[in-house]
Amino acid sequence: MPLTAEQKKHNANIIKALLLILAGLVISLFVYRFFAKNYLQRVRKAAASDYPDAELVQLDEGASLFPSRVRAVMWDPEYSFLFVQDYRREGMTPKAEPEHPDSRARRLQYREACDNCIMRIPEYTDSHYLIRYDTDMHGFTVITSESAPDALNRLMNGLQSQKTAYALRIGIMSCPDALCKIIGESEPETVLKNPRLAIECGDMQQGEVMVLRSCADALKQAIAGDWHNSLEVDLSDLPDGIPADYSAESDNPECLYAVTELEGITGQKTALLRRFCITR
Repeated sequence: MPLTAEQKKHNANIIKALLLILAGLVISLFVYRFFAKNYLQRVRKAAASDYPDAELVQLDEGASLFPSRVRAVMWDPEYSFLFVQDYRREGMTPKAEPEHPDSRARRLQYREACDNCIMRIPEYTDSHYLIRYDTDMHGFTVITSESAPDALNRLMNGLQSQKTAYALRIGIMSCPDALCKIIGESEPETVLKNPRLAIECGDMQQGEVMVLRSCADALKQAIAGDWHNSLEVDLSDLPDGIPADYSAESDNPECLYAVTELEGITGQKTALLRRFCITR
């Protein structure tokens, strides 16, 4: 049965009402996003004012349409670390939240503790070395071509004997000269400046992250091999540290380059021993 003129008019009115509602929602969305965009710009200005020497790397406004809290992830160019500053919204004014666990002040405290410990390294080794900081600044790794067990034990024992303001993760990576060269030419900032790695790094092995990730492409090109974690030993079972007859190369007959990693914490005597080998 065909619709009457009254029914057609009624249906047309319903369609118009629905279109008006849809248009209103679209306009509201644009209005909200306009104000949100304006607010985010205010957050950028607040962050620049609060940390004039830092670089804004990322703004995280969460999933809300109009953010009530915005996280600013910023890069400190002097000390080469990322830090976090949260801002809460009061009307259209961003207010800095209380100190975050990854704030600049806290990361700087750990960085200074690391540097105080690093200054003492020449007391424990005569070998050339490189330093790579952990992404969260809670520790560092010493990269050296020194491979003698007694020399590595002396370096680890010396670092662990340090009385630091905070318990620091300390690592030693003994690498062949060819690997030390590749690591020395790598860019740690490729890892340190990545928010996913530097801020969300709680489940990562820091020594491997900083040393291997920062030069992964160079390693692949120079060596074209595969990394294998061949052994992990708790040195609490070996109170004298690495045995004198220890040899990382003996773990795998196909090993081209062997890496020994020691990891401990300042103020503690126990440590972990890891062996890696690179095979084609």
